[in-house]
Amino acid sequence: MRRLGGILFLLLWASLVQARVREYHLVLEERPVTIGGRTIRAMTVNGKIPGPTLYFEEGDLARIHVENRMSEDSSIHWHGVLVPPEMDGVPYVSFPPIKPGSTFTYEFPIRQAGTYWYHSHTGLQEQRGVYGAIVVRPRRERFPVDRDYVVVLSDWTYEDPEAVLRTLKAGREWYNIKKGTAQSLLGAVRLGMLKHFFKRELLRMPPMDLSDIAYDHFLVNGGPELSLPARPGEKIRLRIINAAAGTNFYVEFAGGPMTIVSADGQEVEPVKLKRFLIVIAETYDVIVTLPREGAFEFRATAQDNTGHASLWLGEGPRVAAPTIPSPNLYHTMGRVSWRSLLALRPEEAMGMSDAAVRAGKFDRPGMMPGMKMGHTRRSTPPDLALDGMDPRRPWPPYRFLRATKPTAPPPGKPVRVLRLTLDGDMERYVWFLGKKALSESDVIRIRKGEVVRLILVNRTMMHHPMHLHGHFFRVLSGQGAYAPWKHTVDVAPMSTTVIEFPANESGDWFFHCHILYHLKSGMARVVHYEGYSPPPAVRKIRPLLYQDHWYAWAEGTLATNMSEGYLNLSNTRWNLRAVWEIGWEGVPETETEWTLLVERYFNRFFTVFAGADLLDDGEDLSRAVIGFTYLLPLNLRTYFWLDSDGGTRMGVEKHLPLTARLFLEGYAQYDTWEKWEGEVGLSYVLSKRASLRAFWHSDYFWGVGLNFWF
Repeated sequence: MRRLGGILFLLLWASLVQARVREYHLVLEERPVTIGGRTIRAMTVNGKIPGPTLYFEEGDLARIHVENRMSEDSSIHWHGVLVPPEMDGVPYVSFPPIKPGSTFTYEFPIRQAGTYWYHSHTGLQEQRGVYGAIVVRPRRERFPVDRDYVVVLSDWTYEDPEAVLRTLKAGREWYNIKKGTAQSLLGAVRLGMLKHFFKRELLRMPPMDLSDIAYDHFLVNGGPELSLPARPGEKIRLRIINAAAGTNFYVEFAGGPMTIVSADGQEVEPVKLKRFLIVIAETYDVIVTLPREGAFEFRATAQDNTGHASLWLGEGPRVAAPTIPSPNLYHTMGRVSWRSLLALRPEEAMGMSDAAVRAGKFDRPGMMPGMKMGHTRRSTPPDLALDGMDPRRPWPPYRFLRATKPTAPPPGKPVRVLRLTLDGDMERYVWFLGKKALSESDVIRIRKGEVVRLILVNRTMMHHPMHLHGHFFRVLSGQGAYAPWKHTVDVAPMSTTVIEFPANESGDWFFHCHILYHLKSGMARVVHYEGYSPPPAVRKIRPLLYQDHWYAWAEGTLATNMSEGYLNLSNTRWNLRAVWEIGWEGVPETETEWTLLVERYFNRFFTVFAGADLLDDGEDLSRAVIGFTYLLPLNLRTYFWLDSDGGTRMGVEKHLPLTARLFLEGYAQYDTWEKWEGEVGLSYVLSKRASLRAFWHSDYFWGVGLNFWF
């Protein structure tokens, strides 16, 4: 009896320990911080960037009070932590946002061990500093180490993130110019890649891009560089978290290979790698050993090679990690054929039509058929490397990751297969999941008890780190029944990634690209469990999730012979545009033309419009117009309209980068009433907002002047 009582006491004690409440108070506020030697006002968590690391033990009850002292709504999402839907922290999906001056208390059981993180899911606050790490200790440590360090990687821009997004929406080349990744005709000649340059132009593809933004700094635990103590022979666990808004990182340790023991908080069989790519929102636990006396660099290099952050382990002479070769951005995948040249839609030009996707042609994980180029370096200059094709620039290590236990679903479970394409337009900066932006989408319906298999087909030239809230999924990467569990997965350019998960939760859960600016531009959907109804407070505000925001900008030239430009207001599918042309050189009196248009965007190739053309060239000629624009091979933008007087206008225009900053620009058009008109000239980019222009116009002759964007 005494023995039984002792056992009951131990069980009661264990349950009390497991249910221990771990409480934190997080304060969100704007305050000055110093990053890279410059003091700026940023959003902080408890006064820091990143915020404090939250430590738990498996089985704890988390109680976290989040106080919003900022002047705008906010939120905190617990990335990778399994929580009830109302605790997930996504405004308008799972709960109302945290209003300024208010506090929201999150409370949820800690169901799994591992390395995770938290961040704001409101607007672009994550880019401004609202993020931090979460460490959940297991009941039994599988790999004891001498030291355990959290390594939070991120990116930083001094520019207002909203201004960054507006610049991207306007299709400006400035960020690529600023960071030295802009492609040009002479750049292709210099690298021997002229064939690929024109191949891309024929396929009507935008330039390859690995990161949309020119970041000022890449950070490790809030700074460009960090030193931490370690002794020779010590085993060190690095809990690597990619909390960046727009940057994937190559990671490497100068002291030798890294042993991956966990991915996205889930244990995997140990695998040693010299270098690997960690995409946005992923976490990896690696174990490294300090080989000898000295400070050895753990380097996180931005995927586009525009900078890095450094963590130095140990003391003494510094041993730097090797430099990674720059990417060959000129190399163009795909084949030029009559079918691609005559294609009416972008996906057809790349050989990835909707019909082919529906037929399952791209269901197999990996690169698209016809896109593989092998590991040869003959097709690229020796100082450059092809991403995913050259072992010096590998893609994420999914094919090496093997779960420690079988993860395959039980046989006989119903399987729901969903094919979702990832599409976008870099020039307009709109992004789609399943051919829809969030503002125009419906929910993805699933049913509890089934297995959901998502076939993600990336028809863009960018990586997309896709994150599913509230679940872990199996990444089908060649490990069979031991496919690894993850919460975030990279879908590489022109590739297919297949994931599957047991639908064992309930609620509404966000599924989105974790490039913050892609998420804000439409690449997201809500996964909805049938039979679930959100709380009334969430149902009431849910329409705010689908708001389609408008962005305004203008561009204009003031030259010695004329002025021309446009005003633009744009959302996902619609443009309101006012175009002006005012000329005074070579004509008896000043001529003015205003064209007012409402445009409906269908895809990167095709837009329709209607509006009015108001012309004053001595005679007042006003007419209604209706027409379309269409992108031809060689990225020639054509346009055609019919006017209310029975006339037509047709034209073609081209914008060709000769160097990173120097552009050849021109257009030619024929109008029933105005006959032929054309313009050709050079434009040199001086800054983000100004260019120097010299050009000839068929009506107003030669002119020089400045072009402004604002």
